Amino acid sequence: MPEIPFSEAVIVADDGMPIAHVDFDRLQSDAVRYMYEIACTAGDGVATDAVGAKWAMANSPDYFGYLCAAALSLMVRNILAPTLDVAAELGVDLRPGLKSACAAALRDLGGKQ
Repeated sequence: MPEIPFSEAVIVADDGMPIAHVDFDRLQSDAVRYMYEIACTAGDGVATDAVGAKWAMANSPDYFGYLCAAALSLMVRNILAPTLDVAAELGVDLRPGLKSACAAALRDLGGKQ
């Protein structure tokens, strides 16, 4: 069996048979591009939907799932956190409201992660 570079992974089924291949360098690059592309649509729901649809149609459902997870993490770290920091420095601390909304969603929507 050929050795696979660390920047790639083969996803296997329960029976050990390969079912997917992930190139982490491509995934990281795509996630950054998707993050910025969708972030630029903030406040415009139609544009947000269009960007999401474009990326969903251009990728397999499994890859798109990984892509969304990576882009979401990047968006929180690279866009939301700095935005919240600046707002707090300007005297508008949005974090308590965000935490309250999170608590309400977890309480009202149930489920466990």
